[in-house]
Amino acid sequence: MARRAFTLGLLIALAATASAQPPAAAPAAPRFKWEAGQTLAYRVVQVTTVSETTLDEKTNKPSTGEAKTSLSIDRKWLVKAVDDAGVATLEMSITAMKNEFRQPDGSVVGKDSAKPEDAKEMAAYLNTPIVVVRMDAKGNLVEVKEAKGGTAARLKAELPFRVVLPDAAPAAGATWDRPFAMKLDPPHGTGESYDFAQKYTSKGDKDGYLIVGVETALKNPPKNVSEQVPLVPMLWNGDVYFHPGTGRYAGSRLRAKAELVNFQGEGTKFVYESSYSEDWVQKP
Repeated sequence: MARRAFTLGLLIALAATASAQPPAAAPAAPRFKWEAGQTLAYRVVQVTTVSETTLDEKTNKPSTGEAKTSLSIDRKWLVKAVDDAGVATLEMSITAMKNEFRQPDGSVVGKDSAKPEDAKEMAAYLNTPIVVVRMDAKGNLVEVKEAKGGTAARLKAELPFRVVLPDAAPAAGATWDRPFAMKLDPPHGTGESYDFAQKYTSKGDKDGYLIVGVETALKNPPKNVSEQVPLVPMLWNGDVYFHPGTGRYAGSRLRAKAELVNFQGEGTKFVYESSYSEDWVQKP
């Protein structure tokens, strides 16, 4: 009887001890871990095909022409400083670039920084900071301080590291949103601003990487179809890869595609398709 009472008392004590244990800590939210002096190197490959069907001025019959651009860029981001709020100032420079443009008539022109003569023509944009931004630990673009050969609006639409991280560690299937606006300056527009919605979906972890699905939509497309042409390159969909262990963007696989019918009148068509791949050169 005494042994039974002792055993019962022990079980009660163990149960009480277990129930008194603090709950397991929630996993930490993924965050960029900026470090002053840190350099992040990436290789970008983008292939874009544009097809336009227009009406011949003389015969009024449809005629289709296609152009294709292949772009390869090696670039690096240098973390210049990190303030007390965790906002980093980063400089981006291009270390190598190659582009080829296949024109509608089939001819091909291009530049390659590996060739001395082409490198001279690209000197203003090679191995020198051409973009300076401030970003927080979630990946939000806080400020565009400088953007040579581009606009701040473009950087706000296409984030430097392609993702804004969620408030908490996301379970598989969790979603969060990022609204943004795209302002069209000349020659593409006259300052009009259009609203986009970007939806992120956690696809879970794989091999230490957080995979985030990206879907982008134009909220209220211009009624004039031709005015949508400069907006369709923002319609990226695909996956972004983030490495929580090191707090670094690891790359992405994205695609933008759109077909605008009658963009220049009855019987015309504009088809845009672009693939974008980016890889972190310095693997964890």
